[in-house]
Amino acid sequence: MIGVEYKGRLGNQLFQFVFYQYLKSKKRSTLFFLQNPHHASVTKYFDLEPDGSNTGTRFYEIFTRLLVKFVKFKHIYMQNFVGPREILPQDNTIYHGYFQTDWYLNQLKGRISLKVKEKYFKDFCSKFDPIFKNHKTIVIHIRRTDYLSYGKRDISLPVSHFQAQLKTIADIETYKVIFVSDDMEFVKKEFPKQPNYIFSSNDEITDFQLIQHADIAIISNSTFAWWAAYLSPKNNYVIAPKNWMGFRLGRSHPKGIMTEKFYWAEVTD
Repeated sequence: MIGVEYKGRLGNQLFQFVFYQYLKSKKRSTLFFLQNPHHASVTKYFDLEPDGSNTGTRFYEIFTRLLVKFVKFKHIYMQNFVGPREILPQDNTIYHGYFQTDWYLNQLKGRISLKVKEKYFKDFCSKFDPIFKNHKTIVIHIRRTDYLSYGKRDISLPVSHFQAQLKTIADIETYKVIFVSDDMEFVKKEFPKQPNYIFSSNDEITDFQLIQHADIAIISNSTFAWWAAYLSPKNNYVIAPKNWMGFRLGRSHPKGIMTEKFYWAEVTD
């Protein structure tokens, strides 16, 4: 039996589900499970295939709790300081980590599906279809709050970064510019109101879909925004902060986060 622990928020859980499916593809004869399914919001919002929908049930939660309680497992903690690599899963092991890369997803070659559930997509369309069907869109995701003192450090991007990237877009007046943030009052102060600006406060799955369906997304160093932009059905253009969490150090962290699907912009104060 082999497990993968769910921890963190929605973006991290998506990476962990992908890693779980990657391990399953390597050893099909073994029972795999996700630890802490009760902690995960990913099954609330997404149709996860194959077999992801089963992991959100009460039965699965009880089963995995009993499994961890009565079976002795080895624990492997995978760090993000080294790049992703081929892994042969070990029996009676639980893997812990964040696995923040599209490398494992690419190894699966389209064999899994990560799709927002229909009811959340319909809610999104009922609110925002007129904007997205009739206008080109830019969505700017600015994360602050917990990032201001994350592990006793400020890992939030300077607001000047978002302002600078917005200025690089030609004919910006022809777009609807939608701001998504966990600190909207701050954003409103830093971006003076314009006729084409929309400051939108929503629940997390609506914010996710705003980023997902944008023609251009300017994102913060957040796995939530990473996945929203990555799962876009459009031929979107994504501006992401170069080196991600390591933007102040001048080197990429975590290793493997910088997907070829995004444009990676230098962050300067």
